[in-house]
Amino acid sequence: MSTADYDVLGVTLKASTYGVITFLVLLNLVPLLFILSVSFMPPGEFFGAPHLIPHEPTLEAWTSGIAELRDNLINSFLIGAGTALLALAITIPGAYAFARKEFYGKKVGFYAIILAMMFPYILLVIPIMGLWNDLGLYNTIPGMILAYQVFVAPFAIWILRDFFENLPKDIEEAAQVYGCTQFSAFVRVILPLAAPGIVAVGFLAFLTGWNDFLFANLLTTGTGPVPAVPVLYGTIGGGSGERVYWGKLMAETLIIGAPPTVLYLVARQYLENAFTV
Repeated sequence: MSTADYDVLGVTLKASTYGVITFLVLLNLVPLLFILSVSFMPPGEFFGAPHLIPHEPTLEAWTSGIAELRDNLINSFLIGAGTALLALAITIPGAYAFARKEFYGKKVGFYAIILAMMFPYILLVIPIMGLWNDLGLYNTIPGMILAYQVFVAPFAIWILRDFFENLPKDIEEAAQVYGCTQFSAFVRVILPLAAPGIVAVGFLAFLTGWNDFLFANLLTTGTGPVPAVPVLYGTIGGGSGERVYWGKLMAETLIIGAPPTVLYLVARQYLENAFTV
């Protein structure tokens, strides 16, 4: 092949690459723009001829959605933040022990944790409902936070164990040589180095508490701390077949999706480092 042929091939490959990227961007952007557009449409306009720009934009869906979700968003935040903090408090010491300590039953215990990740958690809903009711945890925020640890904790230990295991042991030993105790070396040296993994696990645990529907719907009632996602299901009609107010549904979807998106943007650098180690 001549130099001209290689140049043509390079231009073709570059154009194809940009074409694929543009297609993927539009594939994600167009539905988002449609959702945003519908959220500003009055109820009757949605059922007219398809169009992207509202003819008579209104904030009715947004004001109604914010008013309806206000208390539920607070519940979702408390549940998500509590799930993340408790998961980190439990799994950081556990993952560190599995990664850097030797003890009897270490391999068996870790394989049991991996096996727990494969268990279908939907089978645990009924037993947890009964146990939580007996313990007074049913229909409470602490009960929700504890329930999510059933499937958040094994995943968190699995992720953090690899981070702690890959950290050089020489750094920790050097810190102890220069006067640190084992605990202070862990706090001052190991934890900062494992920050990307810790932030990633905390973010994923928060998303679990924020986005989950099954446990949120079955472990709370209308008189309790209902998170936002079950309320969104009620906007759809709750399976009753009632007419859906699509503008309000789209507005509530964007409202519920905004906090995790903002949190991701804040923690993006840590998350990128976590998944490229």
